[in-house]
Amino acid sequence: MKIYYQEQPPKQKSGKKGKLSKAEKEKLKKEEAERKAKEEEEAQLRAEEEERERQERERQEKEERARIEAEERKRHAAEVGELNSILEGNLTALENQNAERRAKAKWNRYMLCDGSPDPTIPGEINTYMNLWKEDDSKNDIESVLKESQLTHSLIGELSFLLDDTPEEELSEKDAANYKQTILELETLLAEKLDIATVDLLKDAASMADQETSNLQLVQQNERILLMLWGNLSKNPRFKTFEFEEQNFGFELTKQLASLDIAIRIMHLKYDHLSHHCRTFHSKKKKKVVPPPPEPEPEPEEKAEEEKKEGEGEDAEGEETIPGMEDLTLKLESEQAENNEEEKKEGEEEGEEKKEGEEETKKEEEAEQAPVEEEEEEEEIEEDEDVVDLRQYQPLGGVIYFDLLHLPPQPKNAKGWLMTQDVCDELKRMPYPGNDNKLGQTLSGTLPMGQTLDPKAIASAAAAAEALGAPPVGLNFTLPENVLFSEEPQMAYWSPEGKHWRLDGFADMKYDEDGRTVSVKTINFGALTCTQDKHINMPFQSWELRPKQANNALLTIIAALVEIEIEIKEGLCCFRQPEDSETKPELENIKDKWVTPKELIQLLYSAGVNVFPTTESKKYVSISEKEDLTEEGVYQQMALTASHFAFSWSKWNAESGTEKIVVQGTELLQDEPVIEDEWSLLMISSQRAMKLRMTEFDDQFTEDFAEGTEFHADLYHMVLDLSTEQGIDRMKLSSFQFVDAVYQLLSATRVITYS
Repeated sequence: MKIYYQEQPPKQKSGKKGKLSKAEKEKLKKEEAERKAKEEEEAQLRAEEEERERQERERQEKEERARIEAEERKRHAAEVGELNSILEGNLTALENQNAERRAKAKWNRYMLCDGSPDPTIPGEINTYMNLWKEDDSKNDIESVLKESQLTHSLIGELSFLLDDTPEEELSEKDAANYKQTILELETLLAEKLDIATVDLLKDAASMADQETSNLQLVQQNERILLMLWGNLSKNPRFKTFEFEEQNFGFELTKQLASLDIAIRIMHLKYDHLSHHCRTFHSKKKKKVVPPPPEPEPEPEEKAEEEKKEGEGEDAEGEETIPGMEDLTLKLESEQAENNEEEKKEGEEEGEEKKEGEEETKKEEEAEQAPVEEEEEEEEIEEDEDVVDLRQYQPLGGVIYFDLLHLPPQPKNAKGWLMTQDVCDELKRMPYPGNDNKLGQTLSGTLPMGQTLDPKAIASAAAAAEALGAPPVGLNFTLPENVLFSEEPQMAYWSPEGKHWRLDGFADMKYDEDGRTVSVKTINFGALTCTQDKHINMPFQSWELRPKQANNALLTIIAALVEIEIEIKEGLCCFRQPEDSETKPELENIKDKWVTPKELIQLLYSAGVNVFPTTESKKYVSISEKEDLTEEGVYQQMALTASHFAFSWSKWNAESGTEKIVVQGTELLQDEPVIEDEWSLLMISSQRAMKLRMTEFDDQFTEDFAEGTEFHADLYHMVLDLSTEQGIDRMKLSSFQFVDAVYQLLSATRVITYS
């Protein structure tokens, strides 16, 4: 049987696998469209679900926030009242303590029997000054320096009373008398030092140095260092001299080296001149009270006004009575004359009334609320060489560099000692350094911190020599107890303008390692070194950490230095952190327990200014906040400083002027805070709250932390975040400790200047 196979046609090869038919393509498109529609539907459902969840979450958060705000509103009045009661109680206790302290000090002063006068009693202090002034038996330099210690003590006593006595207890008359007494004591001391210098110069030959044949004398006490050099030999080779132990020296010009002159270098380790300068004191604040509403005019005044209006209308609509026009003109003329006379009398009364009326008018136009504002001070244009003491501070005391006339010396003639009768007045030799044009030529009238290049210095020196006044050299070592964080700038005191000036100096050199300054100048008189007051601002960070009850540590990392201030009860002391660079200039003020005011003065005088004034914001970039809110935060931080730690937050600058952001956490052990334990607290004038975000987040938000409550102030916010043990410790805080912490926080203003 034969089997036949039918040959199948070969399949056609194609570049595409399984070529789809049109129906299949349509089917696939339909399936793809259905899949995409399903995915879109699912995505839409998910989005709708997420939106519903988000809305539900926001609704719940909104309801929760509304609930918390409602509860906070209920508690607000009670919390504010409780806080005010605590603050008022502490303030009353503090005022009573200070009143008792002042009364005790006054009684102790009254019972003091050491022979010193009471500087607050005009009769006693005037008798003391007159007796010392007329007593010629104590004009030698040793007696003057000894008596100066009592004089400085009396000046310090009056200065303390001016600073410590409340305004309501110190009358303007007494304050003016105290200031006048201080000035008279300073003047008397200067006169006595001059008289003692004259006595030394009269007998200079008997005290001449055997090697140089010139007078070389040094006398000093704790506050005054007097160095005297007399040109007895007139040897032009001796143009320079160095008081080696005192680290002071000078270089004379050829002209001066051959004259009968003396050089007196007197270093006063205090500044008694700057407070006379207009820019020394910070602007005071005054309360601007809104003007009272204008009273409504009385019925009689209204009737007169209506009558005048009616007369004006009658004048337009009715005929004038014969002769009335002349009478009206005469009355108007007399009225004009009277007004002119009244105007002249008003001008003679002075400008004060006008200024008062103008200020009142401006206040009425502005309709300002009763807030504290700075007193507006009349701006006086001064040239660029005048030192602005709101921006710069003199440091290291005052150096008097005086060019004096050397009186004729006694001579031996055939066994007789011949002495020429000379005036007892100290004669200062004139030098063209007071010529402003010459001073500007020499210094180039450069702004603070800039110096001339060598060619300009040489040109200025040549010009000075051409004018017959080449500069005199002065070199000295900066005081070892003052920290200069930059090259100091020399300034001299202008008695006429009562300010420090920068002109008249050239070729200044500063050796930072040796702390030596050398300068050429044509200025004789009072000199000083100045430094930028805000060189350590703004601060990099700060932290207030409790150690135990009534004991805390304030750390400030400033721009150039790091300081620690330990606070215990009502006293505090300065410390340098162990891991920071040691500053030997600050060794003498370390570990001294003093009051906050005394510590502030010690640090300021040592060149560590971390205490901004009302004008400092003009020279420093700050995170400006509302003054009342900031002061309130400092008060409440002080109340809780025994158990709660606070620190700087980078988000404080992002929160605006109305809100303050700080880090905070309870700390019951004397140890550093772990970073993860910090919480962000935001405070405004209305409430305080804990934020959900942390210091390490990328974006600032005001969302509150879950499980927390809003409070009227930081104090009650801290209570909400504290344990019973922490609250118990806080209740042990004394009002002296709270006040000391507040004083330092308010003086440093760490929230604004960090």
